[in-house]
Amino acid sequence: MLFQPRSSVRYTSILWDELQPYPGRLDLSLRMALVTTLVAVTAMALQVPEAAISCYLVFFAFRADAGSGILIAIGLLVGATIGILLAIVCLTVVADEPALRLALVAFFTFGGMYLTQASRAGPPIGTVAMVFAFVMTIYDIVPIPELLIRGLAWMWVVVFFPVVYLVAIHVIAGHSPARKLRSAIAERLEVAGQLLANGDHAAKRVAATLLAEGNGELKKYAGFSKLLALMDKHDVPRMHAATDASYDLLTLALALSLDERRPRENAAAPEVLRRIAEAIRRRKPPEQTLLSSPDFRAFEAGDALPAHQVERLVDILSGADPPGPVSDAHMGGFFLPDAFSNPLYTQFALKALLAVMITYITYTALDWFAIHTALITCFMVALGTTGETMHKLTLRLTGCLLGGAVAIGSTIWLVPHMTDIGQLAFLVSAASLIAAWISVGSERISYIGWQMALCFFLVVLHGFGPSLDLNEARDRIIGIVFGNIVVSVVFSTIWPVSIGQGIRKSLATSGATLANLLARRGGPTGDYADLISGVAGALRQSELLRFEPANVRRGDIDARTTERIALGLQELAAPIIELREHDRAFGPLRGAPAPLKRAVLGYERAVAQWLNGQAERLEVWHRPKPNSDLSLALRRLKARLARARKASIHAGGFPRRIRDELAWRLALYEKIETVVRRLAAGDALE
Repeated sequence: MLFQPRSSVRYTSILWDELQPYPGRLDLSLRMALVTTLVAVTAMALQVPEAAISCYLVFFAFRADAGSGILIAIGLLVGATIGILLAIVCLTVVADEPALRLALVAFFTFGGMYLTQASRAGPPIGTVAMVFAFVMTIYDIVPIPELLIRGLAWMWVVVFFPVVYLVAIHVIAGHSPARKLRSAIAERLEVAGQLLANGDHAAKRVAATLLAEGNGELKKYAGFSKLLALMDKHDVPRMHAATDASYDLLTLALALSLDERRPRENAAAPEVLRRIAEAIRRRKPPEQTLLSSPDFRAFEAGDALPAHQVERLVDILSGADPPGPVSDAHMGGFFLPDAFSNPLYTQFALKALLAVMITYITYTALDWFAIHTALITCFMVALGTTGETMHKLTLRLTGCLLGGAVAIGSTIWLVPHMTDIGQLAFLVSAASLIAAWISVGSERISYIGWQMALCFFLVVLHGFGPSLDLNEARDRIIGIVFGNIVVSVVFSTIWPVSIGQGIRKSLATSGATLANLLARRGGPTGDYADLISGVAGALRQSELLRFEPANVRRGDIDARTTERIALGLQELAAPIIELREHDRAFGPLRGAPAPLKRAVLGYERAVAQWLNGQAERLEVWHRPKPNSDLSLALRRLKARLARARKASIHAGGFPRRIRDELAWRLALYEKIETVVRRLAAGDALE
């Protein structure tokens, strides 16, 4: 498998898998719990209001590496400063005009939610819109501008000191993004060495997991390292190129391990790749004599294809093949290309605005401001498709109920026995550790941890010491449940958008990438990451189909079809990657007669055209269809080969190298044709 398939389709199994430890999970959880405890103690000791929000900001802004953690924390403080100043200015103008305040709430809600979908800034803009809209509604219960402005000034303090603690923990004991980048590249090389040595099942699973993660996170590490001056200016493009090269090498190693015809063992590979990995971890180039060493010669004799990839990687790391400067041109501008032409963005913003207005008008009419978490819920769970929205809604509700249950239980049985801040800090630390363990999981469950922490803090941390008031828990939970109901009704009945469209687009893009690989188009690196992370992403998205109502996903792709197509693309990817790497390193049928080359390349073009056609069909959702031209093209190719062999007998026959390559290519072509036939017929692919 070139990517990690879904572990399970049962909720209990998914939850069990997601709660399992992984390297560094306990460390991250302890750091979050420590910072949260320090924030809670500081807020209580200095009597800073809204300690619950301050503690929750730790979960909101904490990141695994120091680079992104520092930048996000500082960005949070800058955003809060700008938002508070903007709110103060607006309140001085529209404080006594309810209609204008309502218009501003609507304007910022629509604009913010539109930009979350139509711009590259994404969700942070929605968070800013949520803060501004909520501040405008606070005037309903605090109708004195001077008092409200004073409260907003205190809100800056609420944000400020958690940011100080977050920056401090990352500066003092944070994980360097440069070190994490080098460790990740080194791990890829070591796993590739294990695959080339014996191809055991455990190494395949690790490799599949690493490939499914793609290159995006590693390149962010390189960007943060450059921004924080943790890398030399020449190292950044070099590590960018090494990221792509290590991904390509790991992909090739996994593809070769799936080919039964290739040698099963390359004893020299682990030692060569281990030496390169150690050099990367030590921030040094590989040894100059590595490529001429006996180990590398033995590695190359065992299999020339991965050896060619290793040569290229060594040249990149040593500076013999300097990469060009990292370009940001692919990032584009602030808006997405279809920002002003795609009606889905406007429809999404209108749906979010409707949900926000329903909740705001409801709790205002009932004079029940304590359930204002309904309005916040609308901002937090609204996403582009119904499946994503309902999934996040479920996570938010689950986390809310868990956090509320823990908080209520603590308030009933533990808090009455507490007499000082130290005992309360111990309770906060224990609850934060549990919530942090969940929140550092994957996107499948991480939001449960966030919401569990928030609800616990809202119940336990109001006032400046242990509190026995349970009304807070009741009202907050009612507000979240009400907001979830409103969002689910609005997003499933008005312009519902199935996540199937995104799944089909990911699969189509991966199919087109395979066609480009076979047709020898595309760049020297990066294609494998686009291919594999795209298919893995489609599988992850297909898990969300179960959260969509039947009327939303009716007629679109389902989870079983997604998995069948994804596995089919995997089966096609392995032989196509072998062909691509062989032809890139040595050329197709070097020294063979021209008619023979044309026949071989003609078959590959036919397969590429079929893949492009199926990609187009997926975009508009038509199931894959068989193509008899492929079988005909393969039969013609075999006939031409037979004629060429017969003609070559009189000239002494083909050289052994050409005969071996022809046999190898025909075996791969027959495998490709078998997969295409089964994929088009709808059979299960193993």
